[in-house]
Amino acid sequence: MKRADARSLVLAAAEDPASDIAEAALWIAVEDSPSVDPWLWLGLLDDLAGHLDRSAAVRPSDAVASLLRSRLNLRGAGGGDPRTHYLNSVLERGAGTPIACGAIWMGIGRRAGIRVEGIALPGHFAVRVEGLVVDACSGEPLEDDDLRQAAARHLGREPERVEPRWLEPASPRRILARMSRNLRGCYASLENWPLALQAADRCVDLLPDEPGERRDRGLLLWQMGRPQGALQDLGDYLARASPDASDRGHVNEVVGRLRSFLN
Repeated sequence: MKRADARSLVLAAAEDPASDIAEAALWIAVEDSPSVDPWLWLGLLDDLAGHLDRSAAVRPSDAVASLLRSRLNLRGAGGGDPRTHYLNSVLERGAGTPIACGAIWMGIGRRAGIRVEGIALPGHFAVRVEGLVVDACSGEPLEDDDLRQAAARHLGREPERVEPRWLEPASPRRILARMSRNLRGCYASLENWPLALQAADRCVDLLPDEPGERRDRGLLLWQMGRPQGALQDLGDYLARASPDASDRGHVNEVVGRLRSFLN
């Protein structure tokens, strides 16, 4: 499959509120590595869902957690290794970022008739299974204290309460953009510029109305030594961002350097 075809399938999934997040995540993997066979991994998800313990005595979240532990050895892993971001690799190795693990939970839930929603907390990703918020890596229920501590690692302080907006179901578009943003950061840290830029392009396509995505792609292009593309994206950001954006001064400085260089 061509990369452009995989991108179009990711964008189509983002448009559909009821899309299969697991399948969409596999199209991201196909775009970045066209040799990936998505049907193999979708078949595995079908098989896993078919082996779920459906007895009334077992809470749905416990049933899914037990299945994923026993069949996949599903567990959390840092995002420095690209394999922890791609659903096919997580299904094969068992080690994934919270959002990749969450996509597996959502894929199993969809196939087993269990309501599983993605919950995009600040700096963390969890799932809600039939109303119960669960850690997507460990399968353990998360209380308010756990959620506040998870948010604290991102915010730099522990919030006084769990904000209701944090617990709203994340849309397919937001989930796929967050996956792509994580890949952009991972590949940039590894200086794999082609795949970092591909992820940045995907972020812009998924969130075309968010100036910050063009800013981040522009800064990436600057790092890559592509000043014209960087200047276009950063100029677009400055034209669309809030006048009191906290990073406006920094971006203006970069734009000034780029203009000097090009002149």
